[in-house]
Amino acid sequence: MIRIFRRTVPMLCLLALVATAATASTPAPPAGTWLTDSTTVDQWTLPNGLRVVARHVPGAHAVSVTWGYRLGMDDEPADRLGWASLLAEVVFTAPAGGTPERTREEMESLRPLGWSLRVNRRQTLFTETATRAQLPGVLHQIAERMGGVRVTEANLQRSLATVRDALDEQSRGVGDADLYWQVREQALGIGPDELARRAEAKTLARVGPDAVRRALAYACVPANGVLAFAGDLAGLDLRAVVGAQFGGLPGGERPPDPRPVRLAAGTAVVERPGLTQPVAVVGLFAPELADTMHADFYMTMLLLGSQAKALWGQPEPPLGTRFQYALLDDPDFVRFYPKLRPGDEGDAQSPSTRVHAALFDALAVPVEPGTFATFRDNVLWLLGGPMPARLLETMRHDPAALNLLCVTSASRALWGDEEFWSAYRRRFGAEGFANPGRWSDWLSSPQLRASLLVVPAR
Repeated sequence: MIRIFRRTVPMLCLLALVATAATASTPAPPAGTWLTDSTTVDQWTLPNGLRVVARHVPGAHAVSVTWGYRLGMDDEPADRLGWASLLAEVVFTAPAGGTPERTREEMESLRPLGWSLRVNRRQTLFTETATRAQLPGVLHQIAERMGGVRVTEANLQRSLATVRDALDEQSRGVGDADLYWQVREQALGIGPDELARRAEAKTLARVGPDAVRRALAYACVPANGVLAFAGDLAGLDLRAVVGAQFGGLPGGERPPDPRPVRLAAGTAVVERPGLTQPVAVVGLFAPELADTMHADFYMTMLLLGSQAKALWGQPEPPLGTRFQYALLDDPDFVRFYPKLRPGDEGDAQSPSTRVHAALFDALAVPVEPGTFATFRDNVLWLLGGPMPARLLETMRHDPAALNLLCVTSASRALWGDEEFWSAYRRRFGAEGFANPGRWSDWLSSPQLRASLLVVPAR
């Protein structure tokens, strides 16, 4: 009886706070910093260490909530490929408090406006999008999960099956999403054959509930976490709402940062059945995100990536893109998917050669001020700046776009504080600072790239 009462009272308080805000005749604008696009950003940290960030989008038809931790693939032990994904699957689906276990299939009806589970190199992020009326229930369930899930043998086995299926697909696939992951593993010293062996997850299959509980108690705690909001938050005393639901959770301790990974140059060729023509990916190593030159490198890659795509033309299946640079997922690795020529399948160096030629052709094309301004203005929102008017309108009506806004807000908070990102935005937006030519030596170095050539099985 006491446990039920303690869970119910915060929920009733939360309902009252939201109901009061919803029935106010003139909803008060949320606190925070007003941006030139009419949105507002507010950030604070709870006494238990949980970082909170909110982006008020006036007129948005939904509210997106992202929560997560500094826990990613770079934290995985060498013999436990998929460990971070397994922990994430358990956190997202296992029962917690009065919240029952759920499956990915059920999420389609539980969160019809959208949901996601993302595990990248340094972070695990969960997103649930709902209407304003559903927000109290969503927050209550998230708070129960952040307070600790019940790790059962049945849920662990279901989670393991999901992770093993994903690893098998990623390690054998030939689409750009699969190659995106494979080339990073290769740069970490895990070649295609070894990757296929590790993807069987035999060591992971021997992990029991107790080991998962210990890992979650260590890393998945408020002091190591973030909670982000994106949507129309007018009239909602969000600080009070968050404090009521999350302020009483034990904070735990923030684990130390994972050791920096060492990427190694190299090439690999692998045969895959069912492929009709060769495909390739080349990864370029980038400066560390904390490097003051990273903003210049990022802008340079956006400009060169756009021109390289124009040179190569539209990709053909199984590829869906020519260029990827997911700044907040993997800031130290850029991917290019070059157009290959007849005979390239017999030359392991051909992907790197095609990328090198395209980049230096692109370097020779002068960057017009208008082009630079367009790229800058279209990306600043990703760094915490204002959004272009067309994108803002999309955020108001498209829950998927609002989901992305929320995820990026949470991810930035885990990478650095607002002081860091303000300085990054200033460097990124300084037109005189961007000089693609300064990166010529970096782009030409074979020690700063890894490539993977995938050819049809003989």
